[in-house]
Amino acid sequence: MSVYRSIADQVHKYIDIYDKVIIDIIDTWEFQRLRRIIQLGGVSAAYPSATHSRFMHSLGAHHVANRIGRFLNKKHPNVYTEDEIKQVSLTALIHDIGHGPFSHMFEDTTRLLCKNYENPDCNNKYGIFVRHENISEQIVLDGESEIAVILDREGYDRKQIGKLIQGKSVDDKPFKNQIINSQLDADALDYLMRDSVATGVSFGMYNLERLFDMMELTQEGTMLIREKGVQSIEQVVLALYMQFSRVYFHKTVRCYEYMLKLFISQMIQKIDEGKNVASLPFLKDFTEKPYWKTLMTLTDDVIYTQLHYSVAKEQNDDFIKKLANEILRRSLYKSIPLTEDMAAKVLENSEKINFIVRKHGYPTVSWDIDQFGSRYYTPYEETDRNAIMIKMKDGQLKQLSEVSDVIASLTKPKYNNLLIFPASCRKEISKLVEEI
Repeated sequence: MSVYRSIADQVHKYIDIYDKVIIDIIDTWEFQRLRRIIQLGGVSAAYPSATHSRFMHSLGAHHVANRIGRFLNKKHPNVYTEDEIKQVSLTALIHDIGHGPFSHMFEDTTRLLCKNYENPDCNNKYGIFVRHENISEQIVLDGESEIAVILDREGYDRKQIGKLIQGKSVDDKPFKNQIINSQLDADALDYLMRDSVATGVSFGMYNLERLFDMMELTQEGTMLIREKGVQSIEQVVLALYMQFSRVYFHKTVRCYEYMLKLFISQMIQKIDEGKNVASLPFLKDFTEKPYWKTLMTLTDDVIYTQLHYSVAKEQNDDFIKKLANEILRRSLYKSIPLTEDMAAKVLENSEKINFIVRKHGYPTVSWDIDQFGSRYYTPYEETDRNAIMIKMKDGQLKQLSEVSDVIASLTKPKYNNLLIFPASCRKEISKLVEEI
């Protein structure tokens, strides 16, 4: 099949586009918006070069899905057809169109907003802050979106594509779901390398070509890896572990993202309460439906503009102005790692921390215990996600965690607790934590 267009890329060298439909989707409003959504949220606060966009990652995910499809099609032409390659690689292209400003950070804003906002219907009211896959599916299913119009024109089943984005099976061929949403999907296979290149660290690198060579399909349509490819899979899962622990969960990143979430949630709360705060029109429509249309007006640029606006304009809320100034100056909050027992004790002494932050001129919402973590490999019996299956030399199928001690050691969830607070409170809060 001839290449319709090639796009230069720092990770894959060239991303080949085989179908004009893909170019048409790339040119839509919904997809072009991803140019203005940073891939790694607040990671650039710790790794300054990590400023790449969701736009390039989405192209990369499409490229990886397409290459997996064409590789498997050569081996199993009767199992994975040309039309299915197009459907799956197209889905990989648009899987992230529902991301809000600063990517995953935006999804977590509801927790902070509803924690500090005495409104029993808060979670339902701010439905814009749901998982990005939900918004992506809304865009596909709503016939008014530019992407939906193209899908209808080309005869694609929008409901099937919406289900694939959500990681749900659409037929009796599991490999489709595995390529889009599994523990070895095109999404992760692109972002691990892309984020590694952008941050300047080597944690996320692995041998993608070797991985392709080790892939096979069963007659039932399940994707698996030959036993000789176990080390290649170990590279991927270990890369995932290193990227999360050293990059995505870096304490500076967590503090910066907490401040951004606090700023957004405080702006929304004040506007919703009718308080007179200097704000852009974009920030007044967070409760309007359909949520995807509101989200399409929001990018990182809008939030940064609001930050500058909050500093430059006469601002009636002193805390919002102070917080915006600290974010723009990178005068970041500080943090203290806590064990689970220590986190519980800190919460028992929350009034003492409230007293300290108020003494330094901050409201009590300016501190929090950030709880985060991940599980780097999930065995099949404990999840509805597809486990990574290994085809042994004798033809048996085993889970990756059964044949790799390295992977077995990463099946246990690891969670962290980080006490985050304004920098000026550091000495007193550190002393309080030591005394507790």
